[in-house]
Amino acid sequence: MFHTAGPAVRGALATLASLALVAALGACSDEGSDSEDAARPAGTEEAAPGIPTTATIGKVSGRLERKSRARLRRQVTHAVDRWIDAAYVTGDYPRSDFGDAFQVFSKDAAALARRDKRLMSNAALGDRIDTVTATARKLWIDVLATQGRAVGVTGRFVLVLDLDGEVHRTDRIAGRLFLSQQRGWQVFGYDVKRGRVA
Repeated sequence: MFHTAGPAVRGALATLASLALVAALGACSDEGSDSEDAARPAGTEEAAPGIPTTATIGKVSGRLERKSRARLRRQVTHAVDRWIDAAYVTGDYPRSDFGDAFQVFSKDAAALARRDKRLMSNAALGDRIDTVTATARKLWIDVLATQGRAVGVTGRFVLVLDLDGEVHRTDRIAGRLFLSQQRGWQVFGYDVKRGRVA
């Protein structure tokens, strides 16, 4: 489901649309891929149940120095991990309170995500789950940079969860998060799907 929020995101949408076109055409910056950055996983500092997020800088449109890419990777991964952990992985299960799941979302995007809470969190299943274990957490960060600075990010992610309790199954949540810099990287839109793994 694709959602963006608020009139303030129009400029960011335009830049991310440009980035999506660049990625679709297979283009990248003239600096090439950051293989050293790609080799190092970045995840939450505190261990969550399961495995940490493996994050990689993907397509970069514009120039972004290596050290800036590494810093961006850490910052964006931290923001995405805050959502993943609060919405799906951490916390005492069974539980029904997911009120802190969207703290890294803009105000309007958080309101949309709360309406989509069955998709964007474990709210629909939380009271029937005893444990949640992440078995895959992968993030690819596509970047639009101008004047050596990242101005927009598309985070493509895959999350696989083993759920155990009254509900016993494996779910796969995957899609895209659209982020802009608003006193830290903040999600202003998303395109996410969730399904069971056979």
